[in-house]
Parts: sequence; structure tokens; C-alpha cells
Amino acid sequence: MQYCTSGTKARLSLAITICLLVSGCSAPELDLSLKQPPFSEKKAPVRKVLDLTVGVETFVDLRSQIRGSENQKWLGYIPGVFWVDIASEMPEIYTAYSPYNSRPMKDTITEAIAAGLRDSGGFREVAYLPRDPYKKTDYHLEGVLQRSHVKERGYYYGSSVYAWLLRIIGLPYVSYEVILEADLRLRNMTTRKIIWRGKIKGKRTDKYNSIYQLTRGKKGKQLIAYNFSKILHKQLPRLIDDMIRTLEKFKDQD
Repeated sequence: MQYCTSGTKARLSLAITICLLVSGCSAPELDLSLKQPPFSEKKAPVRKVLDLTVGVETFVDLRSQIRGSENQKWLGYIPGVFWVDIASEMPEIYTAYSPYNSRPMKDTITEAIAAGLRDSGGFREVAYLPRDPYKKTDYHLEGVLQRSHVKERGYYYGSSVYAWLLRIIGLPYVSYEVILEADLRLRNMTTRKIIWRGKIKGKRTDKYNSIYQLTRGKKGKQLIAYNFSKILHKQLPRLIDDMIRTLEKFKDQD
């Protein structure tokens, strides 16, 4: 009887290993950026193109000073399944269930906002200053990254080989809760005065993803990147429109 049990476990382990290898080999290369396609249908119409060049600076990263960099863990249980919650304040350094191996968050968010400003069509030119630090600009958009919280909830069924077997047939593997907070300010490069301030503050939940959904991502993006990008996609049109209105008033006063 012991021989049969060991043989069954061995066959199940082999089957699971093969499935994981096959799914891993066929996994697409997922986009880790926070950029989204142009959001022309969401933003307010731009009245005219401002004859200005805006440079976007790399954000200042205050996450570890404000929230700390330690990961936090919790356990929960109901009959037949238990889960582990792991929260990370710096997901590009550590995530438990789906590695988010991106560049530093302060860089990816800067790139995404520069792309959003460019897509808005409201400015003569938008410069991404980390790539072109000597670019002459009329205004600089500065930012402070306050929070990039990711809480992952990993689901477990039984133990050992049986837990992986249930995941492979499609039961939920991980859920996400994502929070993004950042402060923005626009500086006039002639007077060095800040003429506009804005704030990004958003939260998303993405529940019950299987291991296959993790592999495929959403719309070509890794799941964590997708959820952060959706927060930006929702808030940037409002912020950009407010910035443009401020610049129009400022120009009229000149």
C-alpha cells in the first residue's frame, strides 16, 4: 500500500512538473511599464496646443522613509483552504507570488506620466529628462512617490503536491490589492516658482487569478504593472486638463 501511495505521488509530481514547464516555455514576455494606450476618449478636449515645452523629471522616492520597506504577512483559514497575505511597499524589489522585476518604480511612473502628457496633445513638446537632461524647457514637472503598495493573497489547498494539482486545474492562485500615491508639481523654469500642484491617489483590487492568468497577464502587461497603469490611466486625464487650464491662465497673466 505504501508503494502505491508513493508511486501515485511520484506520478502526480511528474505531471505537475511537465505542466509547469510547458506553461513556462509558452509564457509571453509581459510589459512591465506603467504606460497605457492613448486615453483620448477619457480626457477633456484640449482647446489648443500650448506653445510650451514641458520636461518630466525622475520622481523623488520617499516610500521607505514614509512606509518602511519591510514586508508584512498574515494568515487566514477556512475549511479546505488557507491563504497567506503578503504586503510589500516596494514591489519592484519583492513580490511573493508573481515577481514584478521592473525598473525602479520612480522611473516607470515618470515614463508613464511623460507618455500621458505627450498623448494629450496639449503641449508643443514633452521631454523625458532622464534621457535628455540638457533639454531646454519652459516648465518642469516634478514628483514625489509616496506609496506603491501591493498586497498579495496566495491561496493554498491541502498540502504538497495536491495544492499544485488544484492550482493547475485553474483554481485561484493569487489576488491583488494595489495602492498608488504620488504628489506632482509644475515649476516655471524662468522664475523657479511652482505654479501648479496635483496628486495621484488610487486603489485597485484584482481577485482570484489562476497561474495561467499570471502567465498571460492582461492586455500584454504583467498583472501588477497592469493594475498600477489603470490607476494612472484613470487619473491622468483630469490632472493634465487641470494643468493645461492653469498654464493658460498663467500665460494670460503674462
